[in-house]
Amino acid sequence: MSQSINFARLKYFSEEFTKAHQYDEILQELKKILKEEEKIDETLDKKFIEVIETQYLTLSANTPEIEKFLIKDSEIILHPQSRHYFVTEKLWQVLEEEIFKQSQDIKNAKDFLYLVKDCTEIEGYYSKKMLVFEAS
Repeated sequence: MSQSINFARLKYFSEEFTKAHQYDEILQELKKILKEEEKIDETLDKKFIEVIETQYLTLSANTPEIEKFLIKDSEIILHPQSRHYFVTEKLWQVLEEEIFKQSQDIKNAKDFLYLVKDCTEIEGYYSKKMLVFEAS
């Protein structure tokens, strides 16, 4: 079954908090907080994240490079009952490569500009250590 990647930004933590911590520290803090929750994805959607609407960027979670991160006991999954993953440095490198591959298929300037806008937005949240995605 084909799965798409849907990006979101963390809204639970402030930029000041994420700036002062490493990617893994933020992930561990999220996991600790979510451990106490019952309806994980509902809680994430209401309290923790805000969906990023992309105009052009569409990535599949079904590439071998990305699937390596989406295993059952993945270290980047926010909770075992969730479909949400935190974007770390290692995963970002893979996502960059997949975005580059998608850019190779663009035939017109307008689509390219939409892709650039999408990438600028998601990279901004990644650099602030606030980027997550749902594989669905």
